[in-house]
Amino acid sequence: MNTDKYLYDIVEDYTMSSSEEEKEEIFRDFCSLLWADDNKRRVYTRTIHFTVKPNLLDTDAGQLFNAWSSVSYKGCKSISKETNWCSLLRQKINNLYTRYFDKEVILNKDYMDLLKTPKKLYLKWIKGEYMTTEEITSTLYTATEKASELRLFYQMQKIELSWIDYKKLIEGFLKKILDNCKPIDLYEPEKTYNSIYDFMNEDNFYVRYFSKCLTGYLVMWQKQHYHVREHQKYKRCRLCGALIENTGNRRMYCTPCAKRKMAADARLRKHRQRRQNVTK
Repeated sequence: MNTDKYLYDIVEDYTMSSSEEEKEEIFRDFCSLLWADDNKRRVYTRTIHFTVKPNLLDTDAGQLFNAWSSVSYKGCKSISKETNWCSLLRQKINNLYTRYFDKEVILNKDYMDLLKTPKKLYLKWIKGEYMTTEEITSTLYTATEKASELRLFYQMQKIELSWIDYKKLIEGFLKKILDNCKPIDLYEPEKTYNSIYDFMNEDNFYVRYFSKCLTGYLVMWQKQHYHVREHQKYKRCRLCGALIENTGNRRMYCTPCAKRKMAADARLRKHRQRRQNVTK
């Protein structure tokens, strides 16, 4: 397949194909273009950094902030500089893997805010906010502990899936999308006035369509993985991060975690009873 071919041409060729063999060939070429695209998924180390003013390095607080002036974390490129459909669609596929499966990359806002604590605290300090070294130390270590706990919790929410298996999963979704896709002119209302899609590039329309469908299919797959009914609202188990059906505010844990918590609570009650009996 020509690498310069537009996505809407691929969709049109696929939908107009007269045989399953021809469709399969087009689909395989389409997948080959996606996986061969230069927009590869790469994990790299980023740093939240600030520089303590030289005239403050001799102070206890300045030395303390200097020791915390560089905080590292793992990140991934989330935006493509290229504008062709292949790079944009590949970027969406990369981002979905980061969000749902890569336990090394945690970019949730509350976690990132905790990592930024040293820098934010330093900026407050140099603006004149009074704080002792003990208060600074306590705040920094508390933020670090909370960040570690959050990181572990968000890691538990992600499903174990290799990149190879993920590609197979995505290809299955892409096949469904192409099977359900229609040429763009069929989306346009049969009216004499201009179509609402006239202002859009046709490839951009399909990139958005594919991206939305991929997200939807992945959410459904995730529900199936956790045995959550398709149209049921869901939330996260507070202990392991698994999806659970949102049947009410009182449900906070998945079934295995609920059993473990009940057992732990029962042991704690017995322990308290024994201590009370000893003290009598």
